[in-house]
Amino acid sequence: MTTVARTQRRSDTVELARTDPARLNDATYYRTGRSLDGDDAFGRHEPWLSFFDKVAERIVRRYEPRNAIDVGCAFGLLVEALCDRGVEAFGLDVSTHAVSMARADMKDRLWVQSVHDPIPVFSGSERYDLAICIEVLEHLPPEQAETAIANICAISDRVLFSSTPDDFDDPTHFNVLPMSDWLTLFAAYGFFPTWRSSARFVSRHAFVVERREPRRGVLGRLLG
Repeated sequence: MTTVARTQRRSDTVELARTDPARLNDATYYRTGRSLDGDDAFGRHEPWLSFFDKVAERIVRRYEPRNAIDVGCAFGLLVEALCDRGVEAFGLDVSTHAVSMARADMKDRLWVQSVHDPIPVFSGSERYDLAICIEVLEHLPPEQAETAIANICAISDRVLFSSTPDDFDDPTHFNVLPMSDWLTLFAAYGFFPTWRSSARFVSRHAFVVERREPRRGVLGRLLG
């Protein structure tokens, strides 16, 4: 494929992400487009079940959320792992296929929606105790990132966030940014890291921000 053809294909893919993102996240994408450390493609099997089980365990132990939402939940594996631990968890994803793969008892907790749209709260309170967004926003066209961050910040005072800073191979990774850029976007909405902001149990670049006054030195510790 020539450079011109490759550029045109990427341009077409970005436009599809703007107009019909569910088509980019269909069954084929989940079968071939996602992996964990080179293992099997994403699905309701190992190593993914164990991965999200461990993530849920750490979330419950560290943050003790009564309710939570997974923004970009895919098949709802983290939602079910949290619910199994007593958390009132919900999830949304732009992919109709992904949501259709939810565990039977989770289907009424997941819905199809873009993070670019305002996010409802179904927990019986004004906000979720924790909003989670793992490896999602790099898939958005760049101009949609700030609105997505605003929507996430509107539904919780604590956000667990992860977005790859260096994976440019996935053709749907339109907005790969360093951690510092994401932290700057969160800071614009009054969300800053705390002394325990690293969330390496999710990924090496995952972090937690909270609605609070900034503290000197915390950003440097997180990025270091």
